[in-house]
Amino acid sequence: MKHRKPNELHLKSHDSDHVQWDRRGFLRTIGIAGLGAVSSGNSSLSVVESPLLNQALSDAYSDRILVLIRLKGGNDGLNTIIPLNEYDLYAKKRPKIHIPENRLHKLNDNFAIPNFMNSITPMWGEGAMKVIHGVGYENQNLSHFKSSEIWATTTPDSEISSGWMGRYYEGKYMDYMNNPPEKPLAIQISGGGNMVFDGDLTTYSFSVSSPQRLKRVAENGTLFDNQNNGKNLHGQQVSFLREASNTTFRYASVINKAYESSKAFDAYANDNFDLQMSLVSRFIKGGLGTKVYMVSLGGFDTHANQPSRHEALMKRLTNAIQTFYKDLDNYGMADKVISMTFSEFGRRVAENGSSGTDHGSAAPIMLFGPALQGNGFVGKHPSLSELDKRGNMASGIDFRSVYASVLTDWLCADPVDVGNAISGPKPDLLGLGLGCDGSENLPLTNDPLMPLHAAVNGDLGVSLYLTINEYSQVEITVFDVLGRKVGNTIDTRLSSGRHTLSLIDSASHDLPSGQYFYKIMVNQDKTYSKSFLLR
Repeated sequence: MKHRKPNELHLKSHDSDHVQWDRRGFLRTIGIAGLGAVSSGNSSLSVVESPLLNQALSDAYSDRILVLIRLKGGNDGLNTIIPLNEYDLYAKKRPKIHIPENRLHKLNDNFAIPNFMNSITPMWGEGAMKVIHGVGYENQNLSHFKSSEIWATTTPDSEISSGWMGRYYEGKYMDYMNNPPEKPLAIQISGGGNMVFDGDLTTYSFSVSSPQRLKRVAENGTLFDNQNNGKNLHGQQVSFLREASNTTFRYASVINKAYESSKAFDAYANDNFDLQMSLVSRFIKGGLGTKVYMVSLGGFDTHANQPSRHEALMKRLTNAIQTFYKDLDNYGMADKVISMTFSEFGRRVAENGSSGTDHGSAAPIMLFGPALQGNGFVGKHPSLSELDKRGNMASGIDFRSVYASVLTDWLCADPVDVGNAISGPKPDLLGLGLGCDGSENLPLTNDPLMPLHAAVNGDLGVSLYLTINEYSQVEITVFDVLGRKVGNTIDTRLSSGRHTLSLIDSASHDLPSGQYFYKIMVNQDKTYSKSFLLR
């Protein structure tokens, strides 16, 4: 190891005091990455264990839920959303595996779905389904493993091992390791090692390898039954391992409580995918509070005998989705949940010699849920006559734009958190029109010229420009990254209209540059939190 001279170390330390600390650098500096706490005498003091900070970072004002549906293997988008405006060319390139016209259900004059997906046609008719055309990325990697990794991490850089949702949560919950939320941030079923929820320091999802295992947790509050293991050495070892596994499942008891607080819906089929969807529904109905779920359906690598295999898979998928929303609708919760399908790539346009298709590029993403407030198509369908040298379609919408749009328009994420989540160039937002303006369940609206969370730094200090649409009691508190109150605490009644409120006075503060948070409480009930940088 190369050792620095004392003066070099001093200069390095001095320079670091004048740059913005990012989340990972902060945690490494205070020792959380390696030790998790700072030792003080004979005790350990968790330097970021602060319920105030956890509350400040909370987005509890939003009860919106996202269900990610992973179609493992590479779903054939051309036999999912059929381009009627290029139907003759589509059928010519797929003489054996195209969907005949008499087996199509038209969504509009240009696109159709196979009639074996008809279970979701009522959702289309009711405005609870949208299709995003031609989703992919440049220089499509055709390896299942690598492409799945790229979709999870949002980058082809193999040095990055964190996922987009992991980085999103890592930026929001800085003290997660020492002060985890009371309820799981995300639940991942049958993920198969997918990196979506992985951060640099930990995984931010409650992950199980199968829905049957999750069901045991939900029913019993533990992963393993630890009874009747036997009194011999082997039995004692099994008992020890099972007890250790049970204690690592931090959220087993709250999952069990949510499961027991809701009722089963008997319309689900008896298969693994329906079991996943039914468990997600029970957790939602039981008030678990988890915002993001990921479920998986495998078998989409249809190199041979595609017609029968793909039909069976799409029937299973669409039947389960229709049942899921009917289940939630009975509880009045369907409009709180949006589901999104995705796959590592699409399939080649031309069929192969085995009545199947090989690995391709662009494919559609489907969105479901009444909150969509209207059916329709986003983007332009890739042309079947303008293929690359491998015979694959060009992608028109980068998958990172879909992620950023869902985070922004549905989960109401701050642009800073979206930037943390998505690696690479700033993605374009698709404008999904999901009504996320930062004012859900609050008597607050964004000013069209100055967003709610905007702060002005420098000679003017830090000011919050707040537009409020009804007379309300408003309390605003500012925290540093340790959860300590700093700056000005505001507790006053405000009339409707625009207000300028001073969070930190430039003349009186001696706070260092870095990241801070403010929390707004309205009428001692609704809360809204954001971060800002003090330069």
